[in-house]
Amino acid sequence: MSAAAEVMAPELGFFCVGLNHETSPIEVRDAVVLSDEEVGRAIRALRERAGASEALVISTCNRTEVYARGVELPNPPAFVAALLHEIKGFDLTGTGKSYLYTYREPESIRHLFRVACGLDSQVLGEPQITGQVKDSLSLAAKLGGSGPVIERLLDAALRCAKRARTETGIGRGPVSSAYAAVNLAGKVLGSLADKQVLLIGAGEMAGLAACHFMEAGVGQFMIANRSRERAEKLGSSMKARVISLEAIPVALPGADIVVSATSSTEPVVVEPMVRNAMKIRKNRPLLFLDLAVPRDIDPQVARLQNVFVHDLDALGGLVAQSLAQRRAEIPKVESIIESEMARFLRWHRSLAVKPTVTAFRSHFDRIAREELDRHRGRFRPEDHAALEALVHGIVQKLLHRPTTRLTRTDGEGDGIARIDAVRDLFGIEEEGPGADRDAR
Repeated sequence: MSAAAEVMAPELGFFCVGLNHETSPIEVRDAVVLSDEEVGRAIRALRERAGASEALVISTCNRTEVYARGVELPNPPAFVAALLHEIKGFDLTGTGKSYLYTYREPESIRHLFRVACGLDSQVLGEPQITGQVKDSLSLAAKLGGSGPVIERLLDAALRCAKRARTETGIGRGPVSSAYAAVNLAGKVLGSLADKQVLLIGAGEMAGLAACHFMEAGVGQFMIANRSRERAEKLGSSMKARVISLEAIPVALPGADIVVSATSSTEPVVVEPMVRNAMKIRKNRPLLFLDLAVPRDIDPQVARLQNVFVHDLDALGGLVAQSLAQRRAEIPKVESIIESEMARFLRWHRSLAVKPTVTAFRSHFDRIAREELDRHRGRFRPEDHAALEALVHGIVQKLLHRPTTRLTRTDGEGDGIARIDAVRDLFGIEEEGPGADRDAR
């Protein structure tokens, strides 16, 4: 075996350079969001100009992060800043402020796992980031950036996120006013599948509430808005009936839930309007969720029987309670992260060529010995030595070519993939008997 083949697995050399909602304002984050084509340019630059063996880019509205492995750069943040300036035309250094952070292993691994679990998100525990991390891996694979190590690393990060969702409460409870409104509606009215929602307003808050209601099973919507064009645009995705603000009194009796989020300086829904609607509804419950500041729903409405009114203060209390509960789950998630980090690093250490060859040969020698012992009684004692020599010779001949191929150092990525495949195919443990096999 060559000296090169005897060395341990190559250094991971995994770093992260990026910015997020904590280090940069929204205008900076918006300026450096990368399209798929631009991600491709970044990955090519990392591979060709920085010598990265593998590279990955995660770019969303709240973060742009560059991950790379095997790069020898004296100043990775400067390289990434120059690269983003080249691709996006935005100078991250000219302002004199430091927007970028840099992590090297093991902190780079820990940071990636925290991102996947939603611990580094603007909304603690939000689930969308897990899908975005998965999409980033798929894109990197498509663009030639990912390899066996980053693929395995992302597998571990996604498994970590799944465990965090199932084993802790990091994703439970409403963490936005719009989601809190939907959560509250379910508690007040039960199943929402047969309920009709009246949206008053067609802005961002109303649209977010509509999305959450659709996810909760609501299929009937009405939208009342001053601009019919804007209401139709919002309603196109939910096949909503669009009405004017003046038609609200007519529409109220048919609604079970009213979500109001306008910029009006005066109440849009007043007490006489609701009292008449309740007569027509025969006093069936009617829920108002007031997401506006100042309030859209006249406070007097709440005095009517079977009418429930909740404003942003009430919903904010629910959000604060949920966030407190999620924060209490952070130590549990961090414990999972440490466990999965250790699991990944065990795998990476297992990529040493010499220990793998030793374990590979020992695996087959053990099988041969077990079979010999099981059938030894079928042969004469004087033939046992010859039988052992025969079996040993067969094993050695069978293993000669695989061992030669395994120790061939014709490319780091190819070698790692080959070693990993051998361990996976033959169930070779990473650190001896009882080690936790990191199966894909």
